[in-house]
Amino acid sequence: MKKLLIALLPFYLLAFNACSNDDKPENPVDALPPITQTGENTFACLINGKPFFSSYKRSASYSGNSFGVRGSRRDDLGLRTVSIRGLDIEPISEGKYLLQSEGNGKISGIYLIGGGLTLDAVTTDEAPGLLTITRFDLEEFIVSGTFEFTVVDDDGNLYEITDGRFDLKF
Repeated sequence: MKKLLIALLPFYLLAFNACSNDDKPENPVDALPPITQTGENTFACLINGKPFFSSYKRSASYSGNSFGVRGSRRDDLGLRTVSIRGLDIEPISEGKYLLQSEGNGKISGIYLIGGGLTLDAVTTDEAPGLLTITRFDLEEFIVSGTFEFTVVDDDGNLYEITDGRFDLKF
């Protein structure tokens, strides 16, 4: 019996190691929800390489000359919001859009902490981001796409918003 247990020991160890409790993916992007185009009500991205999942006030809006998508969450930093918005813009359709400084006729990427009291950082014309709308459906009121942008706070701290994705109804 002892010989049998010793012979089976490597298999038990192999099985034990295969059942690890470490379910965190090696690549942070793998933790984000998949990119979809069916109105799944998702909004997520990486902020400086760490997953940001919107769990509070995910929304999209469109009125012909204004557009916006955003996702927020409350965590140890407070209320954080990643937002893309544009006012007095040309009609939206599927395609690529530069995320620039705020202003009429432009679409901007924004990162807020504490409702903008702790951090209010916006993309610039000198370092624009990119919004790609992959589905814009005015019959089912679905907007889906991807985004990436970088913002800098007043102290020069860089916030890289990458691998963003959203699939929202408006």
